[in-house]
Amino acid sequence: MADQVQDVHPMEWGPGKTPQGRARLPSSFDATVKDPVAAVHSENLVCRVPMHRIRHLESLVYDLMQNSSANVNQEQVGVTPSPGDQPHVPDYPTPSAAHAPSTNQEPASAAVSPADYGSMQSTGGGANYVGSAHWAAVLDGIAELKDHLDNEESHHSDSQGVDPPCLQVTGPQLLYGCPKPADKDEILSSIPARSVVDRLVSRYFNSFEMSPAVLHSVQFLKEYEEFWEDPQTTSPIWLGLLFTIMCLATQFEKSRLDPGVQSPAVLSMERELQEMVDTFRLRIPQCLVLGSYAKGGPFVLETLMLYIAAEIFLSNDAEIEIWILMGNTVQLALHMGYHRDPKHFKGLSPFTAEMRRRIWATIVEMDLGLSAQMGLPRMIKHWQTDTQEPSNFQDSDFDSATVEMPPSRLNTDLTPILYRLVKARLMTTIGYIWDFSADVRPYPYTEVQKMDDKLDQARKSIPECLKWHSMARNITDSPQHIMQKVILETVFYRAKIVLHRKYMFLPLAQSASSRRIVLESALKLLDYQHMLQEETQPFCQLYQERWRVSSLVNHDFLLATSILCYYLQHARGATPQLSESASFDETIMTSLSRSHDIWLQSSNSSKEARKVVRALAVILGRVNTPSADAAGESGLVFGLQSTYPPSTTNDYSQAPMITPTAEWQEMDGQSQWLPGPRVIQRLTYDMQRQQMRWGL
Repeated sequence: MADQVQDVHPMEWGPGKTPQGRARLPSSFDATVKDPVAAVHSENLVCRVPMHRIRHLESLVYDLMQNSSANVNQEQVGVTPSPGDQPHVPDYPTPSAAHAPSTNQEPASAAVSPADYGSMQSTGGGANYVGSAHWAAVLDGIAELKDHLDNEESHHSDSQGVDPPCLQVTGPQLLYGCPKPADKDEILSSIPARSVVDRLVSRYFNSFEMSPAVLHSVQFLKEYEEFWEDPQTTSPIWLGLLFTIMCLATQFEKSRLDPGVQSPAVLSMERELQEMVDTFRLRIPQCLVLGSYAKGGPFVLETLMLYIAAEIFLSNDAEIEIWILMGNTVQLALHMGYHRDPKHFKGLSPFTAEMRRRIWATIVEMDLGLSAQMGLPRMIKHWQTDTQEPSNFQDSDFDSATVEMPPSRLNTDLTPILYRLVKARLMTTIGYIWDFSADVRPYPYTEVQKMDDKLDQARKSIPECLKWHSMARNITDSPQHIMQKVILETVFYRAKIVLHRKYMFLPLAQSASSRRIVLESALKLLDYQHMLQEETQPFCQLYQERWRVSSLVNHDFLLATSILCYYLQHARGATPQLSESASFDETIMTSLSRSHDIWLQSSNSSKEARKVVRALAVILGRVNTPSADAAGESGLVFGLQSTYPPSTTNDYSQAPMITPTAEWQEMDGQSQWLPGPRVIQRLTYDMQRQQMRWGL
């Protein structure tokens, strides 16, 4: 029996593998691509294969796996590891710590379709894999979409032409070295005049809710003053930190421009701001390399974290380079001991200990968020760390001279750090769920129920000041506060989908409950997508904060869209008996139709949006709808519109230094760059109204 169990264990199945271990070729795979002549012949052969035969074979395989799943489940019950096999953290069940169910419990369930093993796409550079909980894997699991997506992608590539070999590097430049190494004098010369930097720093601290989790504003202000007193003695890494702050602040400022106004003055200002972003973005890796960042040290993690944030806001889609850079950051944090609580070590001041906890909590959250966006296991596991969560302090409550930390403020005290603390607690539970979904071993449905209860408890623990009720009840809140509430909601519903997705169409008594949870969570997410689309339009409440709807936020909406398409495919085809009511299905169609129109507006600048638009066109019967390429460029998605080609914001390794409208001045015997008058005028605003939250 043990041998039989081993034969059917899911670990024997790999991504793109059959149960016998052979590679499973996708329907669009061309096995003779190495021979151009043979490739043409093979393509003609494939075209002559009747599609109904492919559909019939897929249906047979699906039915076979459905019928055999119960037998497989009974055999797999005994292979669930015991708690002693893996480290275990109390109160949070994990797949590796799940007890084997008794005979009267519902057994663990094996995957019922190849999509449950994830999705692997062959590319010119190799293969790309995403886990089964990723939105792209969900779409790839819909049989009706395979040929449509493949043909549309091929058509889009042909219409764009063959890209010539490109020597320029896109994405985070740090991964590829520095083609333009710079010394400190050159780096210092590209820092704007202090009046401009002051306003950029103020914009950063007043706009970015991540700032208190990375930098202590009072301490930074001291270091900032020391820099202006003697720039030459400032470390290159701290200069890199300053450039990340200026890069982010300039992006925020650029997003405040009205995309509906295309006057020469606005276009000129947009170009100037984009040039500033390109320059600051290029300087960051130069500073990191100049400061030997791989050795660790002060400000290294802070700079890398903000650098990653800047790259995320510059990307319309998930980028593997950002995830890899996050991996480097995790490795450095482990090397510097951030995963162990400071109480274990002597010589660390209370101030240093608290900031290390803040930084580590943020790294854990970023790791999980980016890993989920890529559809890959997270890099930090809960059994690797014992660092305590940070406390709810105002920056004015402690500083580097503090000998004994004061008591933490209550969760009802809405400090700048509270949102990060609340989100970190919620993400702790979501992290267990992500590990749950990524585990290749089976586990009983009772463990899913336990994790679902933990997730509900985590949501209930959110303080009232950060709970979402409705837009009508938030009209007096700041846009930043509203977005914080929305993000907490979207990550919660995404976790619901990830946890229950595998159980939507299984022959278990609980599958109906899981299916309803998944569908209602997906509909909730698309409701938030629609709300954000409306409120980020001109004259609406979130218009000035529309930059916050990043690719990380859109990932949740992509998952919701894909899972509803997946449900409709099953409800109409393979398993109509498991569908919901006709009225509920109509609600789903209405929500998807609305989402289609939203995705269509960003399909010119986002390949992910383009893919989901094609999928929705098939599901909704809009095959003849104007394609993504024909989407109006005047459409605004989340109030944003790019007036630059996609390569402009991603290609900066060869970006020239700012010259068109830049002015130069002598300051303390050293040349300094001064932005054009339009940018200076734009950055000049009432400092009393935009007070810096430095606790002074």
